[in-house]
Amino acid sequence: MNKSVVTNVIAALAVIAGYLLAQPILLTVGLFALSGAVTNLLAIHMLFEKVPFLYGSGVIALKFESFKVAIRNLILTEFFSEHKIDKLLSK
Repeated sequence: MNKSVVTNVIAALAVIAGYLLAQPILLTVGLFALSGAVTNLLAIHMLFEKVPFLYGSGVIALKFESFKVAIRNLILTEFFSEHKIDKLLSK
């Protein structure tokens, strides 16, 4: 089962229980958890999928090649620099 579905269901149950049991703290915790979960779900969707008329959505798909090159350069310069290789081999 998907972890996000499990956490969303738990948050929704906390909202329902807080409302039915008249527990404002439980209701507030559930509402914050549920709003955070929905926000994260939308943000991840918007990173990878283009949403019509929404600026900035689908940025991963649009700039995939430049991200790939930038990550490759970062790994090569940070992890495989001469200084770090010499430091590793000297140990």
